[in-house]
Amino acid sequence: MTLLNVPTTDAINDAVREIWWSANSDSAITYRQRVGLFRRPSVGVVVQSLLDPDSAGVMFTQNPITGDDELMIEASWGLGEAVVSGVVIPDHFRVARSGEVLERTAGLKRIRIRALGGGGTCEEEVPAELAEQLCLDDAQLGELGALADRCEQVYGRARDVEFAFAGGSLYLLQCRAVTVAGA
Repeated sequence: MTLLNVPTTDAINDAVREIWWSANSDSAITYRQRVGLFRRPSVGVVVQSLLDPDSAGVMFTQNPITGDDELMIEASWGLGEAVVSGVVIPDHFRVARSGEVLERTAGLKRIRIRALGGGGTCEEEVPAELAEQLCLDDAQLGELGALADRCEQVYGRARDVEFAFAGGSLYLLQCRAVTVAGA
């Protein structure tokens, strides 16, 4: 569970409590039963500053569909929540370990998610000329390739990485092991 743009330090306690309790949701319990985990869950919570990214998304350091040793990247304008929640058709990239872009497909990104000043987020209309324009260029794809290599050096192969580009810089937001469908 992710809660974005918690507005005050006082609200953090309630947000952390809500995330801890999410481990007891029906879907979380069903998942643990399906994978054979019958012990009480242990939940870690990360509290970090929220960026105002130009673009953000998800990168797999191993193709989760074919298992090929290539990067699969999906990205959109604004916060990556638009990608992970499925409210846009994100741009899609396949990148070889050599850095060669194997596939580049523009999505349909009519909205972007932005942080609100008082907390929370909103959906904002994307200018028409950006809706089908790629949100990552070759230089950014190169930076993501270097980030993928570094994540695998530190954490091991087959990573699921959430990232954002803000103010001309790449930010690593989360790195975890790829979960396999049906696992």
